Amino acid sequence: MQKPSKSVNSQVLELKFHLPPGSRVAVEAAPAFAGAKPRQRHEVTRYFDTPDHLLDRIGLTLGVRRSGVIHTQTVNFRTSHHGIVTNRGEWEWRSGQDKPDLFRLANTQALAAVAPVIKNKLEPVFETDIWRTTRLLHLEENTIVEAAIDQGSMKAGSARESVSELELKLKAGCIGPAYRLAANLQTLAPMWILPERNSARGWYLRTGQTEGGQIAQMLKLRRTMEAAVAFETILSGILGHLIANIGAALRGDTEALHQMRIAIRESRAVLQLFERHLDAGAVARFNAALRSLGEIFGAARDWDVFCLETLPAAMADLPTQRLEDLKLVAEVERESAHEAVAEVERGHDLTAIVLALAVWAEAGAAQPSTLGDDRMGTTLGSLAPSLFDRAADRVKHRARHVSGLSVAKRHGLRKSLRKLRFDVEFLAGLYDRNAVKIYRRHCQALEKILGTLNDSIVAKRLALSLVTASRPDLAKPAAALMRWNARRDRKALQRLKPALKDWRTSPAFWS
Repeated sequence: MQKPSKSVNSQVLELKFHLPPGSRVAVEAAPAFAGAKPRQRHEVTRYFDTPDHLLDRIGLTLGVRRSGVIHTQTVNFRTSHHGIVTNRGEWEWRSGQDKPDLFRLANTQALAAVAPVIKNKLEPVFETDIWRTTRLLHLEENTIVEAAIDQGSMKAGSARESVSELELKLKAGCIGPAYRLAANLQTLAPMWILPERNSARGWYLRTGQTEGGQIAQMLKLRRTMEAAVAFETILSGILGHLIANIGAALRGDTEALHQMRIAIRESRAVLQLFERHLDAGAVARFNAALRSLGEIFGAARDWDVFCLETLPAAMADLPTQRLEDLKLVAEVERESAHEAVAEVERGHDLTAIVLALAVWAEAGAAQPSTLGDDRMGTTLGSLAPSLFDRAADRVKHRARHVSGLSVAKRHGLRKSLRKLRFDVEFLAGLYDRNAVKIYRRHCQALEKILGTLNDSIVAKRLALSLVTASRPDLAKPAAALMRWNARRDRKALQRLKPALKDWRTSPAFWS
């Protein structure tokens, strides 16, 4: 009977960045790399799955890596995010063959159930051919980071894409110095954060399909948690939500773009939630940067809603109004807006703000006094009621005389309500589940009505922008769309006051 070779099981914490042409030289010239001996090896890794993507669907990646004459079988659990760091489980075995040995899986407790299900069903699905250069970097606080630069290619059938990446893997110590290293490197060389899994990229090459938008992971907060630690936990979770969607958004997935926009809004919401207890200058700087990012993502999302939701709904009700002419021109504008988002994702600003927030949050959690007043050193349970009171009061103030609110003031009400709903979701775990559920439901109902009213305003603005001197023929379908919008507005306005009353009378679960 064959004896299993020793397996290595570990949790891998890493930061991964795409390196555009020319960036490698600047990265390797960074002071942190001075004196670190480079080690280079050639690795060819073939990845396997079943024809129906079984392993990918359950979150596993199975590969056999060849470096020289040595073969290593690897299994990775799907990536999760601890802030901007990806966290994945990994098993490795030395292997004497270039195909998977299911005996290794069958004799590993966490993987044993998989082996019989995939037996005789595996096939190669994609392959990477990489030259990897690694260095061990010794940073402050006794932190050791392995910096790996990968250059090569990935292929699936006849499809191929180049690989040029920097990976920072935590080997010992704490994550703060790794964040600061990444932020410093990004000032020296163009690079952008890209934590997308190899399996997601490989399946995209093979099928042309992305894994889609990733929703936020549930936060684990406790009433006894120090408020500064809770702030870091919430902000780190939001940043993880943001970067988890970069890969799919770059490949054109509209839901991934929507999730990134949500995460940007969540970032601003948590800054406002704690702002009285944080450094005012830092909050202002981060808020301004996030607002600029949000405007670019918001423009693309507006065109997505217009093209994929508003126009199809109107076309179903108005089949004779030639709204398809409007849609054809709108799709051109939508594509342009998505290109602007892609430029941001591949540019300096998005990665810079993500790294700056990660550094700030991590440093603040370690030293609560640097975040502002001493209330950040108290428990989250004792601070939360005052945070909720302030957020709810802001909504109540903006909701006065709701029937007479201007479009701009209605939009302000919607933004305050949305931030309150985010606050509820951040801190929901501290309170009775049913009470939170009722309050959240009333928030969502009111927000949906305000969202419909806002969509109508946006639809009117976008439709009018399409009527130009070169396309005067679009004036008639644009007018038909606006009449349809007006009817939708009237119905929404009829529901606004009752929904607001329900929200106002909903018990404050935090009191």
